[in-house]
Amino acid sequence: MKEKVNILVIDDHPAVREGTKAILKAEPGVQVECLNPPYTNEAIEKIDFTPFDAILMDLNLGEINGIQLSKTILNMEHSCKVILYTGYDVADYFEEAIALGIHGAISKTESKERLLSFIRHAINGDIIVPYQYFKKLLSHKQSKVVETLSINNVFNDREKAILKEVEKGLTNQEIADHLHLSKRSIEYSLTSIFNKLNVSTRTEAVLIAKAEGIIE
Repeated sequence: MKEKVNILVIDDHPAVREGTKAILKAEPGVQVECLNPPYTNEAIEKIDFTPFDAILMDLNLGEINGIQLSKTILNMEHSCKVILYTGYDVADYFEEAIALGIHGAISKTESKERLLSFIRHAINGDIIVPYQYFKKLLSHKQSKVVETLSINNVFNDREKAILKEVEKGLTNQEIADHLHLSKRSIEYSLTSIFNKLNVSTRTEAVLIAKAEGIIE
């Protein structure tokens, strides 16, 4: 983690907000602020998030949920990472979170050390995958992978290039710009990739592609 880290806690329960702030601020070099209600898209759009390195986002925020609010924040120009901070099973929300650009999900019951470690990885652009979720992916891969051909030969150079860009967390339009292709071509190629790997999310596609050696 860099020398000084600024974290924003968004949670509709005052005790959780202040408790999380107190726990994290006890760590040297960590600054924590809390965002108070109301939690609406209109209110969020008026906030400057550039000073923050990471946002801990509660899943349930009354009339709006954390995933909806995260979409608004992620569409704004800043580099801070959003992390779902929930009391529910994080595996239930992991795929949707990553697909939207959220840097994973962590339980409110985790220790300070694990929470700070998770935040550290998120700030560095890494994602920590829950063990049970990853185990599920591996089991899925073993049962569905192409049997007669090396799966690496099933993919053309364009699809491999697109997978590498997907791994970076780029949007379809950003991938299209990087590879000098149309956005429609990227969408068609991603559909083909998903079908070949028998997956439904970008996260699964990247994890299986790396496990199979399709991309390094």
